[in-house]
Amino acid sequence: MLAFRFYQFLKFGSNSLWNASVPLPDLWRLRVRLLPSVVLNPAWTSQTSRKRLKLNSSSEFLGSTAVNFSRGEIPAIKPTDMFPRNDENYDKALYLLTHNPPEQRLDIPMPYSKYLQLEESWSKFKADNNILEEKRYPSLSYNALMQIATILTPQSALHDCTAEKIKEIVRSNIDEYLSIHQPRAIGRTQNFGSTTVKDCGKNSKDPDQSFVYGRPGRQSRVQVTIECGVSENYNALCRDKNLWINQLGAKAVILICLKEVPRFKNPPTAYEYIKDAAAEADNMGEHAADAMVHNLKRGNYGPIEYRGHIWAGKLDEVFVEVWRAGDGQPVRNWLISHGRRNRLPKTIGLRISDFFPEDEWATSNIPDSNVPFYGGRYLWDSLTLAMGWTAKMRFIEFLKSLGLPKD
Repeated sequence: MLAFRFYQFLKFGSNSLWNASVPLPDLWRLRVRLLPSVVLNPAWTSQTSRKRLKLNSSSEFLGSTAVNFSRGEIPAIKPTDMFPRNDENYDKALYLLTHNPPEQRLDIPMPYSKYLQLEESWSKFKADNNILEEKRYPSLSYNALMQIATILTPQSALHDCTAEKIKEIVRSNIDEYLSIHQPRAIGRTQNFGSTTVKDCGKNSKDPDQSFVYGRPGRQSRVQVTIECGVSENYNALCRDKNLWINQLGAKAVILICLKEVPRFKNPPTAYEYIKDAAAEADNMGEHAADAMVHNLKRGNYGPIEYRGHIWAGKLDEVFVEVWRAGDGQPVRNWLISHGRRNRLPKTIGLRISDFFPEDEWATSNIPDSNVPFYGGRYLWDSLTLAMGWTAKMRFIEFLKSLGLPKD
């Protein structure tokens, strides 16, 4: 049944990328609003039948990772007033911000004075290009303690969906517990997809998800945050965790680590000519659905291959790790290991008290308890949908990057 529902979603729901009148399933209406725009040039739908599009290696750089930047592999670009000479780190960071290739994270050591110049250049670029200030990606943040600037570009559906589903599971269990012990406290714990926190003007951080405690007449406080990474450096996630706990006062941080094998890269070689890019994307969506059905029968999450290229690798490892302030070691639970899913835990290491400030908790008269992880089985459904959606979006972004000649 799960495989059939997934096939129906990608086969019929995928048309919404090209025709806004076709609705997505209810499960994904919220997801689409959180994802970067995937609407191609309108000319594609009306003119592609007369065009011949060749996929070639000219866009291969778009599939490079931040690791390439760290090795000094920066593309040849013409100097402009926004690129200070003889400052390679600055150039790398600004290139990621202004060119915005997807699914990349770049951590660069940088003094605060240089970060302010970067922030000013980025703000000027957004103003000149009519980019809204509240747009989440690309994001620019700074860790003043370690003097590291971090740039994140649009993340995959797999990244965003996993973080959101974990948040929903945790939130539903907290509400259920409070409905028994203190119903009036339910509305005080709020969750946000992304919250910007600044400290002394030098630290800024956007969590993937967060839980904030607030009540009338009192300042809201971030209590628990969620940081997610797909094939991302674990040490980078731990730096985020340290910032939230040690500098910004969070009581707990949930780290979600997903390992995709192989890591995604855009095709390095040419494809044959494609006459209709929109139809090609629809065909790819149907193929992705069939591939996931095939994989799920064997207990695998991926890979998804199309036209001889892997657009979504196999989920080889997924674990959830909870760090609580004052604890020297985290609680880690493996959801997928060696490509196979494990039995879901009954709890992941969070306490009800983690979601309340200390002074509020002391007067709440709520008995403390582990936060259950009931309902986690729905996580598998979400991972299935997200894998197929990630593969199709990568394919579409690749097509978009090639462009079409104007009439």
